[in-house]
Amino acid sequence: MSNYDNSEVLLRVENLCQYFKMGKSELKAVDNVSFDIRKGEVFGLVGESGCGKTTTGRAIIKLYDITSGSIYFKGQRIGAGIRSYKDAIKEAKAELKGGKDSDPVSQERAQELEEIIARNKEEIKKAKYDNKHVDKDLLTKIQMIFQDPIASLNPRMTVKEIIAEGLVINGEKDKKVIEDKVFGILEQVGLVREHAGRYPHEFSGGQRQRIGIARSVVMHPDLLIADEPISALDVSIQAQVINLMTELRDQLGLTILFIAHDLSVVKYFSDRIGVMYYGNMVELAASDELFAHPMHPYTRSLLSAIPLPDPRSEKKRTRITYNALAAHDYSVDKPTLREIIPGHFVRCNDAEEKAYREEFNL
Repeated sequence: MSNYDNSEVLLRVENLCQYFKMGKSELKAVDNVSFDIRKGEVFGLVGESGCGKTTTGRAIIKLYDITSGSIYFKGQRIGAGIRSYKDAIKEAKAELKGGKDSDPVSQERAQELEEIIARNKEEIKKAKYDNKHVDKDLLTKIQMIFQDPIASLNPRMTVKEIIAEGLVINGEKDKKVIEDKVFGILEQVGLVREHAGRYPHEFSGGQRQRIGIARSVVMHPDLLIADEPISALDVSIQAQVINLMTELRDQLGLTILFIAHDLSVVKYFSDRIGVMYYGNMVELAASDELFAHPMHPYTRSLLSAIPLPDPRSEKKRTRITYNALAAHDYSVDKPTLREIIPGHFVRCNDAEEKAYREEFNL
């Protein structure tokens, strides 16, 4: 049993929705996603490009104002959306008003609807207050490593200025303290002091990502969001960066949200894994459990795409394709994220849940 199983929940995401306006339509990038991350663990978030992984990470660090749901960090709500409350008020008012062909609501039902309206108006006030009064010092305890190292580093700033920027913004004025912290973190991520005076274009991709990591961990965060930090790197460099992050996790006591699309890397690095598809969390389980007993057909499809190191086994590998329309019938019986085995959650409806339980003799 891992040492994080009974530890405190550091981050809790509840019913997160992140929608974007696309002209007259709306793109549901993340739709009703919930999970928590315990202190000291690495939580892997996987899925194909465009499934909402990065949007989830950016919403947590407040680069976006979330549409609906709540985000809690160290027990405090740092993000709150109000769409769900507005929708509840709108539906209650519509029922109160009624239509031409509808029967008038009873006095008892009318009172219930008025309470629903009042309650959701109060929730909107709380959400707006929490968003406005977020503890800025608390937010600095969440840092992010971005996917493209060259795009996320200012080309007109030296490495020293890039790494020290967060310290300066947070009020550190002692140049000697800043210099010592920058030099110390450079050496910790595998670079040298002489690199401090250079510019990002003078480094390789792997070195630039180390600079990005240094910029994040110099603030001594409790939660590190790593947004596909190795996808733009060569395979040999990927292993070095993963090993570096493992060392930093142990040395600094980091909790990590690791976003990636390579399941083999995520298995090596993560304690638990959440699988996303089209903005929804479709499966969530411990890393070993997910690989041993994948349930959702999309997870099985992802696992079947992992190349095998043995050429004879690779030749026989069967690629499973996933077609959501053919695999599920959600026209009447709608799906929710349900716990099939303790700690193993799958997005399914009643019929699918029954099938999963029969398959695993539960």
